[in-house]
Parts: sequence; C-alpha cells; structure tokens
Amino acid sequence: MPLNNPITPALLADPEIFQQNRLPFHAHFADQTSPEMPLVVSLDGAWSFRYAENLTAPFSEWDTLTVPGFIQLQSLQKPGHPYGTPHYVNTQYPWDGHEKLHPGEIPQAYNPIGEYRRSFTLPENWASCYLRLNGADSAAAVWCNGVYIGYTEDTFTPAEFDMTAAIHPGENTLTVQVYRFCSGSWLEDQDFWRMSGLFRSVELFTKPEVHLEDVFVKQSFADDFSSATVTFDCKVSGAGTISVVFDGEEQSAEVGEPAEYDSGVVFGKGEADPDVEEDVQDVSFTFAVEHPALWSAEQPNLYEAEIALLREGALVERTGLKVGLRRFELKDRQMLLNGKRIVFKGVNRHEWSCRTGRTVSREEMLWDVQNLKTHNVNAVRTSHYPDDPYFLQLCDEYGLYVIGETNLESHGTWQKLGADGSDKWTLPGARPEWRENVLARAEAMLERDKNHPAILIWSCGNESHGGKTLWEMSEYFRHTDPSRLVHYEGIFWNREYPATSDMESQMYTPVADIKKFLAEHPEKPFIMCEYSHAMGNSNGGITDYTEYAYEEPLYQGGFIWEYMDHGIAVTEPDGKPGFAYGGDFGDRPTDREFCVDGLVLPDRRNTPKMDAVKAAYAPLKITLTDTEAVIENRNLFTDLNAYDLVFASSVNGKPERRAVLRADCAPGKTVHIVFPFALPETGLSCMTITAIQRAALPGITAGYEAAFGQVWHDHTTARLTLPAPQLVEMDYNIGVKGEGFEYIFSRGKGLVSIRYNGVQLLDDTVRPNFWRAPTNNDEGCAEPFASAFWKTAGLYARCDNLTAEAKGEFVTVRANYTLPDGQTLPIDFAIDGAGRCDITMTWQGEHTELPEFGLLFPLRRELTEVSYLGLGPRETTADRTAGGKMGVWNYNVRQDFAQYTPVYPQECGSRTGVYSATVTGSIPGIGFAGDGMTFSALPYTPHELENARHLYELPRDDNKTVVRCAAFQRGVGGDNSWGAKPHADTCFAVEKGTSFRFMIQK
Repeated sequence: MPLNNPITPALLADPEIFQQNRLPFHAHFADQTSPEMPLVVSLDGAWSFRYAENLTAPFSEWDTLTVPGFIQLQSLQKPGHPYGTPHYVNTQYPWDGHEKLHPGEIPQAYNPIGEYRRSFTLPENWASCYLRLNGADSAAAVWCNGVYIGYTEDTFTPAEFDMTAAIHPGENTLTVQVYRFCSGSWLEDQDFWRMSGLFRSVELFTKPEVHLEDVFVKQSFADDFSSATVTFDCKVSGAGTISVVFDGEEQSAEVGEPAEYDSGVVFGKGEADPDVEEDVQDVSFTFAVEHPALWSAEQPNLYEAEIALLREGALVERTGLKVGLRRFELKDRQMLLNGKRIVFKGVNRHEWSCRTGRTVSREEMLWDVQNLKTHNVNAVRTSHYPDDPYFLQLCDEYGLYVIGETNLESHGTWQKLGADGSDKWTLPGARPEWRENVLARAEAMLERDKNHPAILIWSCGNESHGGKTLWEMSEYFRHTDPSRLVHYEGIFWNREYPATSDMESQMYTPVADIKKFLAEHPEKPFIMCEYSHAMGNSNGGITDYTEYAYEEPLYQGGFIWEYMDHGIAVTEPDGKPGFAYGGDFGDRPTDREFCVDGLVLPDRRNTPKMDAVKAAYAPLKITLTDTEAVIENRNLFTDLNAYDLVFASSVNGKPERRAVLRADCAPGKTVHIVFPFALPETGLSCMTITAIQRAALPGITAGYEAAFGQVWHDHTTARLTLPAPQLVEMDYNIGVKGEGFEYIFSRGKGLVSIRYNGVQLLDDTVRPNFWRAPTNNDEGCAEPFASAFWKTAGLYARCDNLTAEAKGEFVTVRANYTLPDGQTLPIDFAIDGAGRCDITMTWQGEHTELPEFGLLFPLRRELTEVSYLGLGPRETTADRTAGGKMGVWNYNVRQDFAQYTPVYPQECGSRTGVYSATVTGSIPGIGFAGDGMTFSALPYTPHELENARHLYELPRDDNKTVVRCAAFQRGVGGDNSWGAKPHADTCFAVEKGTSFRFMIQK
C-alpha cells in the first residue's frame, strides 16, 4: 500500500517539529468502560514488519515482529541479526565517531526505520476511531489506509491520533514507521541501551456520544487534617449527564454547550492555527470529607470514585478512579507529608526486563513493587522518564512515593560536546528552537499522571545543565499543579536560575560534603537524587546517609543508583545462559559494563546489596546494650505497637530462650525496653530482637521482619590439654602428625599438605594473600594500579626458611616468606595433639594499605558445603555489614557464587564477623576459627576472577574450592564508581607488628 509520506530527514532533525496532529494530553484512565461496546481494543501481538537502514535505503522483505517490543532485541533471535542490535552508551551519543553531528542534526547513513503494518476491523457501534501509541522509541509516523495521520516524538508518553476520517467499512490497514533517531534523540541521552520500536502497547479507542476527556482531582485540607475538600475538574465532550460518586455521595450535572477549546495539536512550521472548536465543556464537582483516611507509603489509603456519562438517561461510559488524599508541602525549609517531615528511602528505577528491555510486563512491575516494599524502600525516582502508568498505579496501591521525571536528558551535549567548558551545544539552555519540544514533554507527563497520589514531586529531567527553559518548565509545574514540589538536580552545574528546584538536589556527594554544604547553604531542603552507586560489588557505607537524615532536619534522604542491572539475557559461547552488557554485540562506541549497576540482577534476583538496603531503610532503629533495647520509631504514621518484638538469645548460633513483647511508641519517638531475660555468658552469646509486622499491609504480609538488632559477646574457653603431636623433620619437608591428622610443610613452599583421617584436603599450596579480584569501584578509582604489587606479592612469595620446634603440648613450625620487594613475612603454625593448628601471620614492614591480609587455602573440589558462625546468611563486607545477622548459616560454594556476579565477575562472597566455619563435602572436612575474621569460600582464586569479564571466561567451577581467611579485606566503597575510594576506616593498613591469628582443625 503506497503511503502519502511527508517524513524527510529535515523533518526528523528539526527540533520545532516534534509532533503533528497529536491530540491533547490528558489523564490516563486505567478503568474506563461502556455497557454498549468496548471502548479500547488492543493491537498488541504479531505485526508485519520490514526494515531499512535509512530513509533512502530499500526496505527488507516482510517479516513478523511482536508488539510491544524492541526491534533490536527481536533481531537478536534471528540469524545474522538482520534488524540491528542493541547499543549501550552512557553520556556519549551512539553516533559519536561515526558521523560528526551537533544538535539539530541526526545521522543520515545509519538511521534505521522499522515499518509496522497490520489490519483491523472496527468493532460494531464505533462511530469514531482513535489510535494510541503508549511508547514509540524514538519517533513514529502513522498512516491509516495509506492516509497520513500524524507524527510524534517523546518516547515515553502516549501519542493519540484521530483516524476517523481515514477509516472505511470492513478491513482497514494501519502502518506505523518508527525512526531510531530524530531531533528528540538529543534530549534522550539517558544512561541505557539505545534501541527502537513500539515498546509499549498500541491501542485503538473510541469515544461515545458523551465522553470524559479529562479529569484533574484536586484537594485541600483543614490545618489539622480533620476534614478535606476534594474537587473533580472534568472535561466532557458531547451532550448528556455527568455523574460523580465519591465517598458515598453522588453529584451530577448536565453538559452539552459547545466551548472554545484548544486541541493542543502541534503542527509543522507554517501550518494552520491549532485552535479549533470542539464540543468540550469544563465541569467541576466538590465533595467534603470528614476525618479523611490519608494516603502515605505506610498507609496507602485509597478512596473509590466513579464518573458516569449518560445520554438520554442511559449509561454510555463509566470511569473508575482511585483517589489518595494527602498533602505534600514545603514548610520552614522542610518537606512535609500530611504534616510530618518525610525522609525518602529511595531507589532510581529504569524500566527493564532482561529479555524484552524497557517492555516490562505487569507481572515484573508487580514483583518490583512488592520487592521494594519488602526491603523497606519507600520511594522511587522514575529515572529518567515517565514510567508505564501501571507501575504508578501499583505505587498508589502499595504505597511508594514517586518523583515523576520528565523524559529529558542532554548529558552529552554539555559534558562531552562541551568538554572544553563552553555551553555552545548545551541543550536546552535558552535555545528558542528547543523550548516547545522540551516543555511539551513536561506537559505530557503531568497531564497523564496528575491523579496519582504516589507522585509527590515533578522532576524537570536529568543532567541537562541549567538555563531558562528548565526554569520555565518548573514554573509550568508550579502553576499547573501547586500540590506538588519541583525537583531538578542540574542547577548544581548552572545556578543562573536557582528557583528551578524547590530543593537542593545533588548526586554522589559524600556525607561530609553534604554537611559542609548545608552549613553554608541552609536555604532549601536537601536530597540526593542519586547516591551509593550500585555497580558490581558496591554500596559500602550506605547507612551513613540514612543516619544523617535523622541527624540533620534539612537532609531528607535520597535515591540509590540504581535498582536493576541492565544485562540482556543471551546464550553464552559455552552454551550456558548468561547476560550481555555494552560492547558484547559489537556496539561501538560503548561504555561496557556501566549498565550493570543495580541492586537487583537482570533476572530480578536480589543481590546481598539489597540486604543492606533493607537494614539501612528499616522503619525502626534497634540498638542493643547488654541489658536493654533502645528502639527509635522512624515511621511517620505507625506506632511501635504495630509490631511484635521478638527477643531471642543464642549460644554459638543455637537458640536458648525466646519471648515476644509489645510496646507503645509514637512515630518519631524512642523507647527503652529491658531484656526479658539475661544475655548468656558462655560461648558466643547473642541477643537478637526482631520487629515482626503484626497485620498485613499492601505488599507486606503479616509476619514480615521489618527490622532487627543484635548484640553479642565471645566468652572464650580454654582448650583441652592433650599430648603433643609427633614432629618429623627431614631434608625437604617437615611433618607434624597425630591421631587422625598430618600436616606437611615444604621447606621451599610452606604448608603443602593437610590430611585428616588419611584424606588429603589441599588441592595446592597454602599461600599468604594480599589481593582481591578488583571490583568495578576498584577499577574506577585505579586501585589495581595503586596496589598492583600486592597482586603478585602473595602469588610469588617465597618460603626461604622453615623451622620447627616441639614445645610443651605444641609443635610450632615457622615459615619465613620473602615477598618480591625483599621484606619478610613470618607465619607461625602451632599444632596440638588434637590436630588443631593456630596460625599467626605477622607483618614486619612499615605502614601499608593492603586489599587483603590473610591466607589462601586451595581445597579439593569435593569440599563444597560451608557452615559458619558469623554475619549472614549472605555476603557482607567491611563497609556493608548492615543486613548481616549473627548466626549459623549454610551454603553451597558453587550455588553461592552464582548469585553474586553473573554478569561481570569480580570479588564477591566474603563473610565478615566470622568466628568459626567448616567446609565439608563427600570427603572429611576442615574447620576454621577466628575472632570475627573475614572468610570466603569460592570456586575461584582472586586472579581467576580478575581475568574474566564474563562467566564463560572463568574456569570450570568444580575444579577446587578456594578458602580465604583474612584479618581484613578493604571495603567495597560505592560513593561513586569513577574515582571514590572506600571510606578511610575500611581502607585497612598494616603496621610493623600487625598480626592475624586464626585456627584450622579437623
């Protein structure tokens, strides 16, 4: 079918032509029905599809693709990837280096077009037909039966078109061309995979003779919240009766008088005046509510509203709404929700599915919301575009505060193109040709999402510098919707218009610098719109930020970057499932694994980082002394009596006593509760208090553990006295043996053999270890370069002298190691008659920072099961112990590794605060004991992990088990991943005489 096609390269590149014939923006109606006919018909499913490299290139043969979906992800499933592949870049634009372009220009040689086509027949009784594209990346043009309908940019908000005039009886043909790049691509430089396609649902809809075009629910409150006034500002087309039912009351009005109405249609330059006459009337209804049930994340109370449209007394349309009553305001330089100072415990969330990209299923959205709720997250920033409306509906229903962000990021125009310090290319700045394009994005978001109580803040976008246009956007938000505040971080870089943001918003600022800033600039509340960069093994020091929010009233929390890794599910070269990141499809330029920076893995498995988030964001802070619990209620609206407080004591991880108490403590207050029984005074004694949710809440079941606190003490006991073991000294080796055990030390290597009950446990020589596999944060701050010596120091340490002495009940063997720089490291092994071996390694050098200080034990492959007494059940690090609970925990070495770094291998799996551990399997096992040491058991050495960039590049995971016992391993950091080191208190150093002591035993 030939198309009347006005789309040209010049049109695509023109920032002033960003939509044609697009209908007015309006509220999203999740529940709009008619007894006469279906009002909406989904066109999701199989579409005919063909592809061209650019506007002048020939199209491919017809194929079939699925809508919604991305062209490039579906192309991956076809031989030769005929429709291109995903391309990942962060701030640089994807065409950089391929074509020399500046704002106002788009690629010519490579600007793929995907042409979608399908037929449809109108449902019976439809007198009109409209098309809704809920998401088209990055621009789309529409034809019906060959007649040009319209054009749209702005990837993440709906575009609606009237196709009625082009419809004919019987079968109709709909064609949509999607363009990979357009002028709007300069405004969509978000840190994500660059792809194209119809990635959200496509729908046809009709309007009955009388129709609710739009509604804006507004509210006001008495000062003490004892009453509320709720107003429904409606726009209605057609003539008839409109009825609104709310809180048990019904009001109605007759409509039908024509009104002058701005359709909001934006035409190309030089075309007609967009003001048209339509049969649209404004109608308002006001309701009084006594003692309103207020909405909050803790108590997401929603009222039901129904708006009915009748024609000659017959119901023709019904719209259901859920209304949350809440007041959000800025008062005395603090943000208040329903009169209470709010603290945002948030995450940034890109829309992502590892198989379908930003086409996210409703099941995945629901999983995300429930997962966030059960990890004490109370807020989401929709980085950096409006999310699917269903996600916002879930936030309303389950209780999550939302920063709704405009689809705007021009990071590369000022950070890359403006690397010389100029703002020559900065968008939008005050450039008049970009103004309407940018402001329309804000309008589209506000109008669609204005009735969601979850949205407390409108954001002007992300990392788009500053300037007049962004200030005008903020003023649009304030004028149109004074019930919300306005956020924008970019004025940090350009403070010409400081009033653009109602709050000071920064990214990746250390707590110390936040304190300094607020001391000098206390004019506004302060939030971190991005902090604690979750790339790889990260999020160290996360609790510092939350604790500061309860010390400084002006600091009101922040949003972790980010919720989910953006890996793409693929089959790796070894035939196993895996995840791809930037560059894996040959995409260049690329920012590689920088898209793998989430708390949650690409397939939505939680990493141990989420354990720390849950603890840091807990609604209660529980601190224990030896005799009492001090509980700070950090809720805004929930009393402590909503929880059962479970007191439980244990010795060496074994339960002793248990009691359940309840206590009253108002939100924001603190209570002291004396232990119902004493802490034991034997072994490793521990008191644990858990706060258990008594009643179910949206997304949270009764019995949910909201918070916990612990205190423990190690009451060591003397070992039994046994006869000394036998010492066997020979020319090459020294042996120490007794009943059921034997140790052999090589004079040239050190400890080379451990036999328990006649079975060899070692796979290779025990060595000192000073290295860990670099994390993304290590690489970002050049730590591998700074600490490169310590990689080889343990690997090539030489055992130059070995001595042995039988003394009392012990045989002591000293292995003197020489490191490559010439300094010595003595390690003493004191073995008793039971086969227990006390190991002490002593630093002889000067003050030195080390990645790790300990010993590495390569054990046989059969030893795969670990049981330990320490912080768990999963990984903890020196700067991320929050969420780790003292107890006895068990795991399988290979299965445990699989949950940590399935995308980009790096250091993982450590356990801190370990007092004892056993590693067992199909052969006799080995035990380790220390005084709160760092312990790990992995299928790989640090060097094997470091050498791999994907899982398939690692050796087989059943070759050996590598145990590392260490006095310390440096923290993982996470203030950012491009220069920040771990905090000083977890960048550990050794001094002359520093020693590490632990024990191995059968």
